Amino acid sequence: MSILSELLARHPKILAECAIAERLRRTPGITLHPTLFNTPLIYGPAEARAAMSSLYQEYLDAAGEADLPLLLTAPTWRLDAERIATAGVSDSINEDAVSYLLQIRDQYRSSSPVLVGALTGPKNDCYRPDLAPTAEESENFHSRQIEQLAETPADFLLSQTLPAVGEALGIARAMAATNKPYLISFCTGLDGKVLDGTPLPEAMDFIDQRVSRPPDGYFVNCTHPRFITANYGVGTLTRLIGIQANASSKDVTQLDASTATEADPVEDWASAMLDLHAKHQVPTLGGCCGTTLAHMAQLIQPKKK
Repeated sequence: MSILSELLARHPKILAECAIAERLRRTPGITLHPTLFNTPLIYGPAEARAAMSSLYQEYLDAAGEADLPLLLTAPTWRLDAERIATAGVSDSINEDAVSYLLQIRDQYRSSSPVLVGALTGPKNDCYRPDLAPTAEESENFHSRQIEQLAETPADFLLSQTLPAVGEALGIARAMAATNKPYLISFCTGLDGKVLDGTPLPEAMDFIDQRVSRPPDGYFVNCTHPRFITANYGVGTLTRLIGIQANASSKDVTQLDASTATEADPVEDWASAMLDLHAKHQVPTLGGCCGTTLAHMAQLIQPKKK
């Protein structure tokens, strides 16, 4: 059993980080890289690196005080070989980003487990399944980064914001060829389906049946929990083990066009998350666009009505 599977088996409730890059994007004085986003901040400037580190520290502190396990992911989301070459940054940036977060984790002493994942993203637009590569193209495109990440001490691999099942399959094949536990996370729409129109149970089963080593589980992210609870009955999502949800219940395509942070009341968001947790026994709860420490705090200790 992998360290990730063991964590999932032992803990009915696990926290995952809320937005890092999106919070930094709205922090005065911090400018994100046009294609690599927050990753270059691991090298500086010092104030920007400290600001990013403080966000990870916030989540570590909150989970530690609640005595709940926590999943963190290194800022490697857009570090595929093509973007690295175009940006002209060091080829070691994937390894450096994992080392950066492991150092933060290892300096923190907590009685509750903290696992660090290494993150990948889609080749193209998260919300445009029509632009997604085929499974074969995806495996070829993503393999170099996945191989680099698999060689690091990261506890697991995670591919996030995937809009199409074909691209997810290619990534899963590349990850299955490594020695790391791994997770696949889809973007889903108002109908609870992957953005390419595939129902979640079908998407998860499709990949499970076509890889040499299935994922330890599946996530959804850049979505809202009500999109899932409204569209699937109890017992239909047994392979769904996590959600990192947007703060807003608007469709992701509407949010992508917004120039300001949009969010439902934090209490409403947390209530919807905990409904999903209870209805479908989804153990891992975290945030995506628009979420902050306040959202994690509500997952830990929701206010009484």
